[in-house]
Amino acid sequence: MSRSVVFVPSAPMLLPEYTGRTDAAAALRERAVEAIRSAGEGDGSDGVVLVVATDREQRGTRPPLGQRVGTHLAGLTGARVADVVTVAWDASLEECRALGQQLASASPGATLVVVADGSARRGEKAPGHLDERALVVDEALVGALRDADPDALFALDPALCAELLVHGRAPLQVAAAVLAERPGVVAGDVYSEDPFGVLHVVAVLTTP
Repeated sequence: MSRSVVFVPSAPMLLPEYTGRTDAAAALRERAVEAIRSAGEGDGSDGVVLVVATDREQRGTRPPLGQRVGTHLAGLTGARVADVVTVAWDASLEECRALGQQLASASPGATLVVVADGSARRGEKAPGHLDERALVVDEALVGALRDADPDALFALDPALCAELLVHGRAPLQVAAAVLAERPGVVAGDVYSEDPFGVLHVVAVLTTP
């Protein structure tokens, strides 16, 4: 795997089919695309490997939302999707660790792009309505990325995250296992927003 791990949201509004007259996701999309592009340029990447969660509720035969969003964002950079690693949204920490350890030694020339959201319960109009615990969990999530701290990502509780609709918990913990295999991980800019009560984060973590 390359030196960079990029984190982008799985927000449906990033996809063309969900863009209305006013593109509410324009700035977020631009940040995500730039993060993937800059990581690829810095690594001399020959493509991206997406890490995505299965949908909480499978509808039809379409790929998971995270895969569709990640593929679209990568396409906007001109990058090729070399592989898609799909983890069950409710996978155990042990399963995430094992998958991440396998991934750490795979695809040495590709940039790892982790498609993951925080809680969807950050406000009264959020998909899951307001749960004050969501703010605490999301703060820990964002802090873990800012500190480039895989142990803090491992500390996210699967049961609590399921209650708070943290759909990106499993991909984040897969990424944590990859980062734990790399000494000297550092974080670049970490951007977060929650305009509709769902935490969206764009971040790039690199190793020397």
